[in-house]
Amino acid sequence: MRNRYMNVAEECTNYVRRIHRSVLPNWPRELLMEWLYRHANSIEKYAFLDFESFQFELKTWNRDQLPGREAFDNEKFCDDFSGVAERAQLGDWLAIYMGREGTWNTPIVLLDNRTKRHRLPDGGPLKSPYHLLEGHRRLSYLVGLKKMRKAALKHKVWLVSIR
Repeated sequence: MRNRYMNVAEECTNYVRRIHRSVLPNWPRELLMEWLYRHANSIEKYAFLDFESFQFELKTWNRDQLPGREAFDNEKFCDDFSGVAERAQLGDWLAIYMGREGTWNTPIVLLDNRTKRHRLPDGGPLKSPYHLLEGHRRLSYLVGLKKMRKAALKHKVWLVSIR
């Protein structure tokens, strides 16, 4: 159930517990909270991929292994948000955090599409080798930190495969 702002109208821990016990038991609780709960108004965007069949693997990648704007469905979003220093000056808590730590507070979510088998419902391609599912601002900020040579060497990533 959602409220008038399209946010989940249920306390976060109750939502995560309910969803984890029922339809998505293989999902990490962190992702139920950070992706599906916090971004409930955009769940439909990737629902065609069949969330129930997602398999997650938490990886630690070197900064050079991470994709950049080429993983975004809309690469302009990355360009618009890669000014992490400017965003930090405006008080953006995530930009401040990432500027200080050199990485994100919670891993981004990438779809493993190296085989290019995953496509949009209209037949159009998803990005390959990796398509960014969640963490658009975080990856944009990391692109900015890499340009500034302030990105940490290691970053955690949720890698999704679909069975």
